[in-house]
Amino acid sequence: MADTVKVQSIDDQYMAKMKKKRIITNSIILSLCLILAFVIILLACLRIDLKPRFDNNPEYVDITVDGKTDVISFSKGDERYDEFMAIYNSALSTSILSSIFTGNVYGYNIEYVGTGASDTSERFYESYSNGSGYGISSALSSRLGSNYVHFRFTEDQSIYHSNGTVLDGRYSDNAIFYKDVYFTISSDENSTEVTYYFGVMDYGNYPTMVKITVEAQSYSLYDYAMEL
Repeated sequence: MADTVKVQSIDDQYMAKMKKKRIITNSIILSLCLILAFVIILLACLRIDLKPRFDNNPEYVDITVDGKTDVISFSKGDERYDEFMAIYNSALSTSILSSIFTGNVYGYNIEYVGTGASDTSERFYESYSNGSGYGISSALSSRLGSNYVHFRFTEDQSIYHSNGTVLDGRYSDNAIFYKDVYFTISSDENSTEVTYYFGVMDYGNYPTMVKITVEAQSYSLYDYAMEL
């Protein structure tokens, strides 16, 4: 009888020990799940800016939709300017969680288009003289398509890498500048790519193109322009 009681006592102790171990294990698993859920929610709420870095907001905004010759234009101080920039800033941002899957969390790459001033096939402006550019070249027009936005600046602007450093020219250590940038917008709600084209003074006496592409949805900008 004593041996039986002793065996039962050992079994009870073993079962109690296993139960305690399971409770501790389950508590650890539950804690890890709660932490993971909190991190996922946090990453889904926190947003990052996908836009290429500008020195400031443009003084003027021109919008072309469906290739129409009647350009929609407004400037700083206009109510529509503020509305557009609010939609633009919202459209060109995303949650950190989404950016991890699209690769945007790693920033953007800057690409020179063409070989330089002598490369007329990739010029930015239709004409350029006395330090001012006019119109868009056929090369740029074919890249932009029918729907695009033109940001116009009155002062020279620097181009920045996604890490915040200033972009230097290909043929010198001098920073390059621009006053005009065009970027594509899409009439397709499912489109997830926006491409920027900058007209920069990089080499010689004629602006060339610099290109930056980001993964973002721009349909809201197209939709806004269509309602004007």
